[in-house]
Amino acid sequence: MIQIVAVENHKNPAIDSLCQEYIKRLQTIHPVSIQLLAAAKVPDPQQQKIKETESVLKLVKPGDTLILCDERGKTTTSPAFSKWLETQLSQSRGKIIFAIGGAYGFTEQAIAQYPGIKLSDWVFPHHIARLVLIEQIYRAFQIQRGTGYHHI
Repeated sequence: MIQIVAVENHKNPAIDSLCQEYIKRLQTIHPVSIQLLAAAKVPDPQQQKIKETESVLKLVKPGDTLILCDERGKTTTSPAFSKWLETQLSQSRGKIIFAIGGAYGFTEQAIAQYPGIKLSDWVFPHHIARLVLIEQIYRAFQIQRGTGYHHI
């Protein structure tokens, strides 16, 4: 099971619909879900980062693999991500959880403890990052299957 966890408060029906379309396509290949977590409503950015990181970490169970989507994470190509995801799925005893943090990201402790990936050199609003991530997961499976969805 792959789970995308995103901290966001703004609803965007168009993006939600596109994400659901990719989830629908993926269901015949591999189960994927999206869980939205409400952003913390505190005035201090550091406290917001702490509360939101804690809400993500509460979802991680023994055997799960947590990957943080963070602008300081590792960059990769789509084919390399596909191979990496295939390896993670074959080795994981639990869920693969991709987390998209809140406006201020994750705590330094979480960044030091968990691997991170960088979706782009650009910064996206959270709902767009969620769409980019789900599309790349779909693309990774299509690369693995050799469907021709990914053209180089």
